[in-house]
Amino acid sequence: MAVLSVPRRLLAWSAPAALALAATVPAAPALAAPADRHPTPAVVGSVDRDLDGDGVPDLVTVGGTAGLGSGVWSATGLTSRRTGVGTGRVHTPADNIGLLGNGVGGTNAPAEFDGAQVVTGRFFGGDRQDFLAYYPGGPAAGNASIIRGAGDGTMLDPNLSGNQMSVFSDQLVDDNGNPPLQVANAYGADGVNPEYPDLISVTGDATNGHRLVYHPNLGMPGGYLFRVALADATPTGGTDWQNWTVASTETATGVAMYLRNAATGDLFLWTGVTLVDNGDGTGSLTHTQYHVASNWNTATTITTISVADLDADGVPDLWTVRPDGTVRAYLVSGLSAGGPATVRATRVQHLL
Repeated sequence: MAVLSVPRRLLAWSAPAALALAATVPAAPALAAPADRHPTPAVVGSVDRDLDGDGVPDLVTVGGTAGLGSGVWSATGLTSRRTGVGTGRVHTPADNIGLLGNGVGGTNAPAEFDGAQVVTGRFFGGDRQDFLAYYPGGPAAGNASIIRGAGDGTMLDPNLSGNQMSVFSDQLVDDNGNPPLQVANAYGADGVNPEYPDLISVTGDATNGHRLVYHPNLGMPGGYLFRVALADATPTGGTDWQNWTVASTETATGVAMYLRNAATGDLFLWTGVTLVDNGDGTGSLTHTQYHVASNWNTATTITTISVADLDADGVPDLWTVRPDGTVRAYLVSGLSAGGPATVRATRVQHLL
């Protein structure tokens, strides 16, 4: 694996503890208890994106759009009274859980999340879902802020000690200094330190091309010091990764990723995603590919694609959030190697 250099420019971001460590990292140190006091939260179970411990995935999206004010918006999943599992619909109105900012912007205001992508996962290695806010552009391009989840669907105050960890751009950029266009949770697809999620990104430039890049975690919050450039082609066999959006989840059968080409409307699903690391900074992903749909939301602007098994049938589903603040679930079934799956769209909801 290639080692990233020490940060050259700190901006307003506090240096992550990972950068002070050598490539061989000892066991992660104990983290200080959160300084603020929320009610005792439910322990989050094994369902990915379950923020409040009720066994149903929850939706998170970033504001600063026409339909949602600045901040991070959370809407908990609705459970069917008949079946006891999720329906794909959410409780509205959504709650703004990002009112205190990202912990590094200096204003302690929800506008600190404008332009960010927010990914959920157990980034502090505990039993709760945390939040990673990544900035693909702007003055903080390539940086990320990891904020501890409260376990009740909200964030702990990122401005208090122990609740926030910074990830520097130098930890995530490629050999040409390009910050990722997007990042997604890779969970434990490399089979190492699964208690701290890895990341997968789309990175590159017009001159050198774009590719998927794997960012393994070294076994601590924010511990992204290495990267693996992946040789995988796009689902349609190309190299135009800049045209694809990647969104991931973890089910009982492993890591799964949806891949969407907005221009063509092609929607693919990769299941059983596992990293093959060549040991020289390069590698590839093993996976099973399904062509889920054609002409899916073609040329439609989507601010957030969130993936989870919304109806507990073992097949990953999708939420899409548009700039106007509307959300729609797409429940997927009938995966087949020979053709499109069954995709059932639920009724559109307004988050506010």
